[in-house]
Amino acid sequence: MGPAAFAMVAIALLVYDHLQSRVTPVVFWLALGLIVTVFVRMIETVRRQSGALQRHGAPADQVPGLRSRHSLRADIEAALTSPGSRQVFVLLELDDLQAYNDHFGYPAGDELQKRFAQSAVDAAASLDGAAYQIDGCRFAALVPAGERQLGEVVLSATASLREEGKDSAIGASYGEVAIPEEAAEPEHALQLAGQRLAAHKQRQHRSARRQAHAVLKAVLAARRPELRDHLRVVVCRAIALGRRLGVESEEIDDITLAAELQDIGLLAVPESVLEKDALLDEEESAMIRNHTLEGERIIAAAPGLTSVAGLVRASSERFDGSGHPDGLAEDAIPLGARIIAVSVAFAAMTSPRPYRPAGSADEALAELRRCTGTQFDPRVVDALAEDLAEERAPASLAE
Repeated sequence: MGPAAFAMVAIALLVYDHLQSRVTPVVFWLALGLIVTVFVRMIETVRRQSGALQRHGAPADQVPGLRSRHSLRADIEAALTSPGSRQVFVLLELDDLQAYNDHFGYPAGDELQKRFAQSAVDAAASLDGAAYQIDGCRFAALVPAGERQLGEVVLSATASLREEGKDSAIGASYGEVAIPEEAAEPEHALQLAGQRLAAHKQRQHRSARRQAHAVLKAVLAARRPELRDHLRVVVCRAIALGRRLGVESEEIDDITLAAELQDIGLLAVPESVLEKDALLDEEESAMIRNHTLEGERIIAAAPGLTSVAGLVRASSERFDGSGHPDGLAEDAIPLGARIIAVSVAFAAMTSPRPYRPAGSADEALAELRRCTGTQFDPRVVDALAEDLAEERAPASLAE
């Protein structure tokens, strides 16, 4: 009623002004056309929203045996008030349903929801339980535990759902709750299951991230096997510095992965440039200089590695802002990238090269201190000095 009333009032005022000769005919017809167009768009938007809401509940209407969220609360309450009753509540969610809809279309998404819902109903029925729809992409099962262990029930309840993903390229996450052992009321059971489902999704995300990293690392090792030992030293040093500087464990994980992949952009540089003995020309120098940009592009295409790609991009920045590719300075450079820069430089100076022997830790530290404030973060270099002092301490005590 709101849009319709607004449009009618606007048209009435426009007609009145036109009759009073306050507006010209051209302005009148243009304004009238605009109001009608806006009104039609409003109606179309409402129609689409209504259609979306109808799709949202489609599986519940079309899958026999799928109960409502209201029924779930009542059934959990009944289980809690039944002496000796042990139930397992499993919350299930289709992962990345919106991305699936965007790629294959909403009709395909609706069919996927219905198949998923049917699998939930069949799985729950095989365990003498019931299945429920929470919302468009979340479903649930409530089944009697009997003499079975919690893990056994969860495995049986979710087994068929894993089969569903074979042709749909979409997975499912879950969160389980033992009733009444872990929840004394329906709302607590729903909340706890939701928390565990979120944790399961996070574990799946980390697993995909690790797999993608392993593939990229293997590609880099195959192309540049001589970097393997160097990168191992860089990673160990970066982890130690991150811990000394109080970096959170998740950020240290990003730093570790970025340190192992910081040279992957070299895959985009021709071998003729990498192995060239003579001085590089400007174009070749730009390839080497911008390899972190290529590294970011390669890594960012992998699932779960966006934050790692950002660290790789910034790993060639300089503390005074004269680095590449963005000219970041001081704290604008991610701490992880500053840690990697110091770790790479220290590993390079203390490793042998065809044209020189390995330098000592003291010599490398002295060079790093000379470049603090320009190339390197003084705080990270100080952390390295503390690390080296502690590493020497056991040896001096033994003497």
